[in-house]
Amino acid sequence: MTALIPRLRQEHQSLTAEVHQLFRETREFLSETKANREEQARKQAQELHAFREELEYTTQDFLKETAKTRDAQAKAQAKFLYQFHHNLEQDTHNFLATTAKDRAKRAKEQRQNLRQFRQDLFASIFG
Repeated sequence: MTALIPRLRQEHQSLTAEVHQLFRETREFLSETKANREEQARKQAQELHAFREELEYTTQDFLKETAKTRDAQAKAQAKFLYQFHHNLEQDTHNFLATTAKDRAKRAKEQRQNLRQFRQDLFASIFG
């Protein structure tokens, strides 16, 4: 049994050394893993920041271009409506002028027809 004790002590020391070695390796692994994850997180944060900035610039450019396009469309529409209104006024003026001329011409014709009717009536009554 005496010979067994030194052997048990040696196995105990050997196991203790292995546990310490595993503990060191585990700490190194966890430290490396933590460092890698922190580096990945930092890179991802940088990429997200760059993406956000690019998105903001792209959005601003899009909004500016959209505003320019809408402004141009509004100006074109205003020009069209102005021209349409002008043409409508001109057409209305021409229509009213033509209608007034036609009515005046018909009134003159009716006056002449009425005068002729009276003359014919007088001639037929008074002979």
